[in-house]
Amino acid sequence: MNAKEQRRQDWKARIAAYRASGLTMKSWCNANECSVEQLKYWLCKFKRGSFSAAPDPKISPVHFVPLATVDLPGGDFPNSSLILHIGEASIELQLGFDQKLLREVIHALTSSC
Repeated sequence: MNAKEQRRQDWKARIAAYRASGLTMKSWCNANECSVEQLKYWLCKFKRGSFSAAPDPKISPVHFVPLATVDLPGGDFPNSSLILHIGEASIELQLGFDQKLLREVIHALTSSC
């Protein structure tokens, strides 16, 4: 195994250890003598498929499902809202929300690289 392959294997093990630790990136990096930037680099590199890493059991793939709406008697409800949960983030939508902005926010939340 050459040095490049060894580095990949080392980081594959480090990423698995980071994911299993439950620590924040900063805490894990401090305890394991690496920088947050290095960890982010390798997480992105594995995510992009350059080579595979163990999947993160905390992250499930994003699946969109159709949403059926029902018109309720009494007309619009100006104070009603819809709350979307994406990972640890919550987005509250009010009547008349900006659909383009919502798409951009969802894309930002689901893209780590």
